[in-house]
Amino acid sequence: MHSVPLGPRQTRVSLVLGLVLAVIMIVVGIVALSVGGPPWFAAIMLIAGVLIAVLAIVRLVLLRRN
Repeated sequence: MHSVPLGPRQTRVSLVLGLVLAVIMIVVGIVALSVGGPPWFAAIMLIAGVLIAVLAIVRLVLLRRN
């Protein structure tokens, strides 16, 4: 399968959308903890959200440098 590389603008938009998704995942994890939802679900959402947010921020910073 061949993929076409994205330009800087499309990459930036994709990373910003990933960052928004990560923030939503973090909020869902916090809400799940506060309403007494299953702790495993909250932990998965929080950990995944934080990891995605960190990766998106690092990639955005590196993209801005170049």
